[in-house]
Amino acid sequence: MTTSIAVVIVNFNRCDDLRQALLSVRRQDYSAAEILVVDNASEDSSRKMVAEEFPEVELISSNKNLGMSGYSVGFDRARSELLFQMDNDSLMPDSTVLGEVARRFAQGPPDLATVACRVEEWQPGSDDIETLRARDQRQGPITTGGFHSGGVGFRKALLDEVGYYHHEIFLYGSELFLQMKLLARDYTIGYFPELLMLHKSSGVARSPQGLYYELRNRYWFMRRFASTQQRLRFLPPMLIYDAVYTSAHRQPGAFFTAVSDGFGAMPPDLSQPLRSSSPNFQAKVEEVGRRFGFGELIRSIRSRVRR
Repeated sequence: MTTSIAVVIVNFNRCDDLRQALLSVRRQDYSAAEILVVDNASEDSSRKMVAEEFPEVELISSNKNLGMSGYSVGFDRARSELLFQMDNDSLMPDSTVLGEVARRFAQGPPDLATVACRVEEWQPGSDDIETLRARDQRQGPITTGGFHSGGVGFRKALLDEVGYYHHEIFLYGSELFLQMKLLARDYTIGYFPELLMLHKSSGVARSPQGLYYELRNRYWFMRRFASTQQRLRFLPPMLIYDAVYTSAHRQPGAFFTAVSDGFGAMPPDLSQPLRSSSPNFQAKVEEVGRRFGFGELIRSIRSRVRR
């Protein structure tokens, strides 16, 4: 019996990209039982396009921008055993992606919560897909505890159990918070580099609002998941890193606002610490802490100087 899978896409003002994403879903040789598009109050012609060109798609129209938690709306609505999340500017380069995701779940253990694809940044017209494919010859599962929203499958029963994306996170880091909830239950997050997804590269600079969410969510992450000892080790260098980072982007105001909100009152559903002795949980906290420490700051400065 074929396992049912639902594809969930969140869209905001990306009509043309959304069309291409949906066409790549339509080309799959493993038919999705459901295709759900959650539209975050787009002001372009996205909704009209979906209704006219993709009658098989269930369009869920929000009257406000829900950010990443728009996926939660789609996850909750879906009735399939498996979920596949992709961005509205992602593409499935092969017709076999959904089938391969479903096969990895079928062959994996019951605690396999995710089948994460390798998501490569792609410039249409200039990047060769086969060259991107050859960048990583590894085979999964690799249990690094990470996934990219541009292409990841979930076992819906396990996702229902731990909960979906937090509305308060909105952008930048939503995946991390969901990963930690899965790792805290000792569920396996499997990464399969051989399963390729493409994500359209954007040359648009990070906005002050984007920088704010990126930084504030990092501080919330450390407060919710890191031990006292880890916070003492990681937060001071992280703050220095972020001060330099925002100065380089000429957005120091984003830093000060993020610090004020990041160390102020947290939303009720995030205010209670979530801790686990699971090795994968601990490894993820360490990974995030080191990513924004003194060592990474020095490497970043040296890289800029060499340019």
